[in-house]
Amino acid sequence: MSQHDKRFYVTTPIYYVNSKPHIGTSYTTIIADIACRHARFMGREALLVTGSDEHSQNIADLAAARGLSPQQFCDEIVPSFRDTWAAVNIQSYEFHRTSDPRHHHLVRTFFNRIYQKGDIYKGSYSGWYHTSDNRFLDEDEVPENPESHPRLKHLTEEAYYFRLSRYQDWLLALHETHPGLITPDSRRNEMLNRIRGGLKDICISRTSTDWGVKLPWDEQHVFYVWMDALLTYVTGSGFDIDTYEKTFEPGNWASRSSEAPGDLYSVTRADLKSQPAQNRWPCDLHIMAKDIPWFHCIIFPAVLESYGLALPKQFLVHGYWDFEGEKMSKSLGNVVSPQDAMALVGVDGLRYFLAREVPLGLDGDFSHERLVKRFNYDLANDLGNLVHRTVSMLDQLFEGVVPDELAVSDLDDALEERRKRSIHEAQAHFENLQYSEALQAIWELIGEANKYIDEKKPWELKKKPERRDEVSTVFNRLMQVLRTVLLLAYPVIPGAANRFWGILGLSGRLEDLQADALNERIPAGHKAGSSEPVFMRVDWEKKLAESGAGAGSAPAGASLDSPKAKQGEGGSGPAATPSRTETATPDAFITIDDFAKVQLRVGEIRAADKVEGADKLLKLTVFDGERERTILAGIAMYYAPESLVGKQIVFVANLAPRKMRGLMSEGMVLAAGGDSGKLALVSPEQPLDPGVVVR
Repeated sequence: MSQHDKRFYVTTPIYYVNSKPHIGTSYTTIIADIACRHARFMGREALLVTGSDEHSQNIADLAAARGLSPQQFCDEIVPSFRDTWAAVNIQSYEFHRTSDPRHHHLVRTFFNRIYQKGDIYKGSYSGWYHTSDNRFLDEDEVPENPESHPRLKHLTEEAYYFRLSRYQDWLLALHETHPGLITPDSRRNEMLNRIRGGLKDICISRTSTDWGVKLPWDEQHVFYVWMDALLTYVTGSGFDIDTYEKTFEPGNWASRSSEAPGDLYSVTRADLKSQPAQNRWPCDLHIMAKDIPWFHCIIFPAVLESYGLALPKQFLVHGYWDFEGEKMSKSLGNVVSPQDAMALVGVDGLRYFLAREVPLGLDGDFSHERLVKRFNYDLANDLGNLVHRTVSMLDQLFEGVVPDELAVSDLDDALEERRKRSIHEAQAHFENLQYSEALQAIWELIGEANKYIDEKKPWELKKKPERRDEVSTVFNRLMQVLRTVLLLAYPVIPGAANRFWGILGLSGRLEDLQADALNERIPAGHKAGSSEPVFMRVDWEKKLAESGAGAGSAPAGASLDSPKAKQGEGGSGPAATPSRTETATPDAFITIDDFAKVQLRVGEIRAADKVEGADKLLKLTVFDGERERTILAGIAMYYAPESLVGKQIVFVANLAPRKMRGLMSEGMVLAAGGDSGKLALVSPEQPLDPGVVVR
């Protein structure tokens, strides 16, 4: 983004509307909303564009089965997306549909130039077509007995092709010279490997359906759904393609626009002088799940280069959410709806869980039990309790009025330094799209503040009049911490942060504040409000007992959005909550739910050093696919530090951090042996991407 351009443009994928939104689509959209809220906090004018991808064969088939036109079917489903985005508190956004005539005009104009240039040619295609994924399968993807697969059809039809192979070297140079274009790095490496493996020309049209955008030079064909959907990002940006067309040399289809004559990655909005003031293209950030970077990071840049339009600045590829260790799938009946999750922990509880549970880029494991525990521990216990303790004691000791800083101790100064450091760390993480790490930095400050209360013991100090000045400083410092926490956490938990803001007696809305507010302090003499509960603990065991559900399943009122859950086991009658039969286990055993709590991942050791004063400990710097973390391991007697660098290991990723020898350890490596005098670290049989889940 240009230093003088305060606009920020972020997109979600253009979602298929073959069913209602689920946790996966909600996750992507919430991440985009967090990015926009943070951008606005930093003084930028943020635009979020999402929308509906409607031109698929699957949509046409579903509509026909119900006696509807594809347009009528989409018109019924689209409101569920708008309702869900309102429910999960997406601040402001534009919703664009691929069935919009304005979008059709842009797609036809865009590809007509590419066709006239010679980058599109006519051919034919024969192969197995996946009706849900809306694409032909590559030869190595076709399963045995494909004719028995309910979603595969063998099609042979006339088609047009885009010369993707012509752009192989250009794409390779683009991604090699711009390492930050795709994040995280593991996804960039995937795309580089695909490019280096050779690119084939791709089929972009079909004749077996008329539901779609018609090709301007051959209206017997319509564009494939994923090809026209990519240009929704341009349509939604406010880009005017008709005025841009005038910047090309007339009659010369191979010419480049006078506004983008060279490297398209370096073209900024300021360069596109033909465009209206509301234009936001090129996009600053595309957010997507890991199943579609091929379309976004390879095909999309190639067609933009062919046409001659500025390239997006960054692609963020996040992982999948599994449900209790299995990939969420409509066919498996384990797709979770955001409404069911919010019935347990509210909208801010869901937003916090999705942003905090795993670093962006890695897969996450969703369970209702895990959701509730994260809510209870982090939001109700840590944050909620800190606010309640502070505001209640402030009311008791100072009638709710913030006192001056008077007698200042080392503990007081340490808390203030932690507050300032948390601002820097959290803001840096937000800027780098590291939302889990940003929340971790914020919650470390919350933990320090709770510890500070326990160490200062103001309830005892108040009994000693000569130490009242110390009590004054305690509550002044705590109020500053709370104000900082709410400002930093606002993009993730906006509703709760505003409620807590009101409890502190602070005026205005957090939506209207910007980063310079972090430099301000609550003045002495400020009157706080009264404490009231914002996060109420969820009694998970009680809910399970009432519903009869298994430990990870949804209790009554929070059932899974699946055919079985809605129809019951017999396919008719009232809704039935999915359940698992729980059997008593001897003390020597653990249940599958106990094991599911442990997150095992593959990591790569980037550095290894001896810990001073400890004979057995090594300090390992482990890359987990998203960031580097420190893990202390008692393996110094078995491994020389230099022999470990570059080694892949398996480690426990969600072990609570603990301090040893003045160092914080964030995990545990797995090893076998030791008692016999031998020890071996657990490693994958063959190289894997760091961050891969071990199951």
